[in-house]
Amino acid sequence: MPSKKIDIRDKTCPLTTVHVRLALDKSSPGEALEIILRGEETRRNVEILLRTLGQTSDCHPLGEDAIADYRMTLVKS
Repeated sequence: MPSKKIDIRDKTCPLTTVHVRLALDKSSPGEALEIILRGEETRRNVEILLRTLGQTSDCHPLGEDAIADYRMTLVKS
């Protein structure tokens, strides 16, 4: 179970990456984070941010809607 959970489905780019970065900055190494997000563009942007920061994550769709929601999980390194 993740220690922290953020839901950024109501945010638009580039604010989505800002919220993820703030959550990561407030997290301690080894702490789990769950990110709920909406749409392919947001997913790609958050994945790029995480790679840039040296983080790896798992990403899974939450449904089969045209505008997909995703759940990303990671452990801060």
